[in-house]
Amino acid sequence: MKSKIAIKTRKAFNDWLDVGNLFAKSLCERGEILRQFNALSGADRIKIKKRFDDCDAIRRTKIPNTEQEEWIIGMMVDAHIIATEYNIDPLTAILCLKPICKPNERIFVK
Repeated sequence: MKSKIAIKTRKAFNDWLDVGNLFAKSLCERGEILRQFNALSGADRIKIKKRFDDCDAIRRTKIPNTEQEEWIIGMMVDAHIIATEYNIDPLTAILCLKPICKPNERIFVK
């Protein structure tokens, strides 16, 4: 896959990070998150999303939907486990769930 560039505004980028950070609770700098996200290949981003989907399927059978606090903690734990496998920050892993670009695109913030 050839890598392309997706140009995003600073506001769109920051909103995307803020939503992802609700689950990851990361203290990592935004520039580092962007660098890590852009360094991931499109295949890795798809694999990370698939891992979250697999973990989510297990979580749905174990935790009732009414237990919001346990659901968020489970999501945070999954993010840390998956991030460790790819040597990235948990926020970077969370951002692979709903990226603001296509899998083969890198993000450029203007």
